[in-house]
Amino acid sequence: MRKTLMAYLLGLTIAYAQQYNFNIMDGINETLRVVEVAYKSGAEEKDIYHFEKARAYSDVSMFLASEQDGIGSKMFAIKSMNSASKALGGLKGLDSLNLLSHQEFEKLTGLSIAEVNERLMYLRENKGESCAPKELAKAEVAYDALVYEASKEQINQMVLLKLYNDAVNNSLLAKEKLDSAIESKLECYTGKVELPVALKEEPKEQEEKVEKKMPQEEPLMVSARIHFDFDKYSIKREYIPLLNEVVKTLKENPNVRVRVEGYTDNIGTKAYNDKLAMKRAKAVKDYLVKHGIEESRIDTVGFGKERYIASNETAIGRFTNRRADFIILRLSSQ
Repeated sequence: MRKTLMAYLLGLTIAYAQQYNFNIMDGINETLRVVEVAYKSGAEEKDIYHFEKARAYSDVSMFLASEQDGIGSKMFAIKSMNSASKALGGLKGLDSLNLLSHQEFEKLTGLSIAEVNERLMYLRENKGESCAPKELAKAEVAYDALVYEASKEQINQMVLLKLYNDAVNNSLLAKEKLDSAIESKLECYTGKVELPVALKEEPKEQEEKVEKKMPQEEPLMVSARIHFDFDKYSIKREYIPLLNEVVKTLKENPNVRVRVEGYTDNIGTKAYNDKLAMKRAKAVKDYLVKHGIEESRIDTVGFGKERYIASNETAIGRFTNRRADFIILRLSSQ
C-alpha cells in the first residue's frame, strides 16, 4: 500500500513538472522569438539601450523559470517584449526606475544597496545611456528583478544574491566605461562629432537603406497566461502583478493590440463552458480597461471546451486548462 501511494505521488509530481516546464518553455520560446524579430528588424542599431534590455529581461525570464517562479518568468517575458517594442520604434530615453529603500533593503536582506542606488543615478544623470548602453541596460534589468524578488513574501535568498551581484557588477562596468568616456571627452558624452562632413553623411545613407528593407509590420504572437479556480471567473490575487505589467506594456506601446482568449476544462456542458470562457476573457478585459487601456484595443473570445493544453484526467491538468491567454496581435516596427 505504501509503495503504491509513493508511486502515485511520484507520478503526480513528474506529471506536474512536465506540464509546468511545457507551459514555461512555451512562454520563453515566444520571448526569444520577439528578441530575434527585433534584431532582424534593426532594433539594435535603432536603440541599443532598449534592445539590450529586451535581451536581459529574456534572460531573467529564463532564470526565474529555472527557479520555478512561473509568475515572475511571465512578468519579465512581457517586460522583454515591451523593451523590444521600444527598440523597434527607436524610442530613445531612459525607462523609469524605482529605487529600493537602502535601509529597508539592508534590514530585510543584510545587503547594502545604497552604493548601487547612487551609482545608477550617476549613470542615468551623466549620459550612461549613450556611453555605456549595454552595461546600463543589464544593470537596470538586474535591479528591476531585484526589486521584484525583494517584494515577495517568501524571498529566495539564492535568487536575490544572484540578482544583487548582477546589479552591482554591471553598474560598476557601466560606471567604468562612462568615466573613461568623460575623461577622454568622447563623442557619446560631449555630443560633438569630430568626423569630416563627408563621413558624417555616409552612415545616414546606410540607415536609409536599412529602413527600406525593414518590414512595415511584424506580427508578434507573444502570450501571457493566467489561471482560474473551478467554475470561477474572478481574477486570482497572485496574477495582479502580471496584469499590471500587461497594462504598463499597452500604455507604453499604443501601436499594440491584444486579444484575450478564455478557456475552461472539460467539466460541464459546452453551452455553459462557452459562456464561462467568455466571462473569463471579459474579466481580464475589464481589468485592463479599468486601469486605463482603451476598449477598442482589446478583443475577447471564449473557446470553452476547446484547445486544451493539458490532460483533463488530473486536477492539475484541469487547473492548467482553466485559463485566459493574452495574445499580442500586431506590433508596428515604425
